[in-house]
Amino acid sequence: MKHFLKYILFILVITFIQNTYAQVDTSIFTSPIRTFTTTESKIDRNLKWSALDTSITKNELFHPMYAKYGFFQDLGNIGSAGQSLVFDANRNFGYKFTQNPWNDYFFKPEERVYYNSKSPITDLTYVQGGKDVVYLKTKLAINITPRWMIGVDYFRLTSLGNYVRQKNSFYNTQAFTYYQSKSGKYALLANLTWNLGYNQESGGLQSDSTFETLTGSSKTGNSKLIGTENGFRNRNLYLKQYFHYGKTTRKITSEDTTDQFVSYGHFSHTLKAEDEIYYLSVVNDSNLSLFPNGLIKTFKDSITAQTFSNKFAYTLYNTDRKNEMRFIELAATHQYLHTDIQTNKRTFNNILLEGKFERIGYKDYGWSILLYGGYSPIGYTQNDLKLTGDISYKTPWFFFTGGVFNNLYTPDFTFTYFNSNQFSWDNSNFNKINVSNWHGSLETRIFKNNFKLSVSQNILANWVYFGTDAKPVQNNKDIAAVTTIELKKTFNLWRFYFDHRILYQKSSADFIRLPEFGAMLRYYYQQTLFKKALNLQLGFDVFYNTAFYAQAYNPATRGFYLQNDKQIGNYPLINVFLCGEIRHAVIFAAYEHLNQDWFKSTGFYGTPNYPLPLTTFRIGVRWRMYN
Repeated sequence: MKHFLKYILFILVITFIQNTYAQVDTSIFTSPIRTFTTTESKIDRNLKWSALDTSITKNELFHPMYAKYGFFQDLGNIGSAGQSLVFDANRNFGYKFTQNPWNDYFFKPEERVYYNSKSPITDLTYVQGGKDVVYLKTKLAINITPRWMIGVDYFRLTSLGNYVRQKNSFYNTQAFTYYQSKSGKYALLANLTWNLGYNQESGGLQSDSTFETLTGSSKTGNSKLIGTENGFRNRNLYLKQYFHYGKTTRKITSEDTTDQFVSYGHFSHTLKAEDEIYYLSVVNDSNLSLFPNGLIKTFKDSITAQTFSNKFAYTLYNTDRKNEMRFIELAATHQYLHTDIQTNKRTFNNILLEGKFERIGYKDYGWSILLYGGYSPIGYTQNDLKLTGDISYKTPWFFFTGGVFNNLYTPDFTFTYFNSNQFSWDNSNFNKINVSNWHGSLETRIFKNNFKLSVSQNILANWVYFGTDAKPVQNNKDIAAVTTIELKKTFNLWRFYFDHRILYQKSSADFIRLPEFGAMLRYYYQQTLFKKALNLQLGFDVFYNTAFYAQAYNPATRGFYLQNDKQIGNYPLINVFLCGEIRHAVIFAAYEHLNQDWFKSTGFYGTPNYPLPLTTFRIGVRWRMYN
């Protein structure tokens, strides 16, 4: 109750700040939106700002893993270690320190959204439910001047979970700013990010068979671990400056004289300083059968990495954009890396060279193309290479896309080097991973509810994964092929909507474990009431995937590894929801896992030995205040 009162007080303070700056817009459903957003990638291309997206669709899917993937596995509680079950081998070019199973809960500097509004913007989401779940996301952004804005994002998550040893806690904060000079020749974006949290580790249930005989809220069981905890801290300083060059023209009217600057391109400098820390703490744990050395009952392991990057880029683009946009970029990056894995300390200097060409056709019957190349001549990533080519064609009826990429890259640092009380390895003899991919999609443009069909295939050589002993293994004998087909389509009958996402995946190799079939269905009724003062949605979500030998989880490596003992899946998860929009506020309620105990199933798991959450009622509100 004290948590609830504390967050309600916080909401009231934010609301008071908002209302001291702006009056309530009484014509919210008819007035045009005057709040605009942009991202770093749009600023790079000198593109216009976009109007704020105010849709309420899928607001009840506040869980980041459901919202982003739909198909995933975690340890049975929001905020627990997890990974997507949708295979995607396309990774960013460059160095990666370690596998981070909480990555989807983190704020990331490169994904920052910046705002431009005549009034302050507040976006607040608060959710509470069973087992002391507290979920708070709040954003406040203010334009100090028309060309300078500042803001802050805050994310607080804590949950006890339905079972013992599931408690987690997150404190994520990101302060950000964007500035552009009056002449338009200089621009700056910057953000400071702090991701902090911990997870209690249960090790899974001691006995699945005992758990499966129970029903209702009595479904529980003893955990394997009783004194183990994983924690993390991630800090980022990110700053990017733009120096534009071009032509200034003077426009004279009867009332005023203004100078208009047209940019032909820009030079940019990006500075990024990042600190990563992951730790495992064990205090007098009695059952360490998950770990190779079960005799050590108390210890603390940690891995840390510091990365300091400077990127210099030259960008050229066309100035007349009536029919097309052309964009060329050449960039060079220096990375200083320092890693500390217990007594194993290493330092590297990476050099990354990148080039990109992009053309976007605005008119129908026009082609768009994207070409990218990256190469690393020096450092831990020496001789890493990535080549990408994408093409698309647009007609009034259809939108076609297709492309290929090839990525030759060094395995993650902790796949290569690791040293702890429980695990230690030196895999410096690992070869580079090679991923070749082709992909294509077809999307309609003429229907009220269009459909999209996507197909891709990845060819994998020298793939690295955690084997059945929870240690990294490289398969340099077999080449694996992973094929993915995905279909998205919404059907509309009067006020009823039937939203479908169907996924098919097929792997030719046993060391890549995926559900072969998955479905995410969202069926709902939508209507406006009380002279359009209320926009209402009432429906249910279904998440389903076929059974497969999903990867197990080891807390000491923070990794998902192969196991051959237990299949999970072939179990539908059904959630009922009610969502209503009243002016700027979206209020939603959800009854999660409605179908618990409807039928006996051994697929009642998100990860082997980690059951799905029990039936839970949640209520939440998203309050967006903008002009």
